[in-house]
Amino acid sequence: MTRAHRNPDFPAGGDAVLWQQLCGQPAADDPVTQMLVASGLPVMHGIILPFGTDERVEIDHIFASADGLHTLHAKHYIAWINAPSSEKETRSQGGAGNFAYNNDFLQSFLKLAEAVSTTINDPLPTQDGTPVPVTGHFLLPYKVPLMAPLQDHALLLPELESMLNTLAGRGTIPAEYGEAWCHIGTVHHKYVVASSQIQNRSPI
Repeated sequence: MTRAHRNPDFPAGGDAVLWQQLCGQPAADDPVTQMLVASGLPVMHGIILPFGTDERVEIDHIFASADGLHTLHAKHYIAWINAPSSEKETRSQGGAGNFAYNNDFLQSFLKLAEAVSTTINDPLPTQDGTPVPVTGHFLLPYKVPLMAPLQDHALLLPELESMLNTLAGRGTIPAEYGEAWCHIGTVHHKYVVASSQIQNRSPI
């Protein structure tokens, strides 16, 4: 279920009732979600957005800061911490099938930030026409050799914590970034509702 967490002073956007519901959901107990919530930055979890004409992307976390919007892909980390100890040892020693070498992962990862950027910058240009910046990150459970395009986006858990502390200390989030963050939640909500209605529609 989608959850949103924000400071009380952060704008709720036009759909005040929706935001009251989202912000009332409890946080998950995994360490990534807890760390994001503890940062004090506005964050949403489990966001689904349309991508192109017939695709969709699922984004583990989206948070806002004074630097813009950030996507965080954490599935591989969560899968690793929930894996049996023997499997963790095999993976951390360079076991086969590591996603870091996989070009399909690169393409999927790039889609996340692209979907967010398209969603917020097409209908919501800023006052000066500058796009709201979107940065993509993904969480690793341990260090691995990475394809060159992925190296600047990878974080270990301590690096994520350090980054969140730095971002939280950069002051007020610009209003246009807050509006863009809220817009993402609204688009997700409408998309999920519309998809549910299509699936539940009775055949004629």
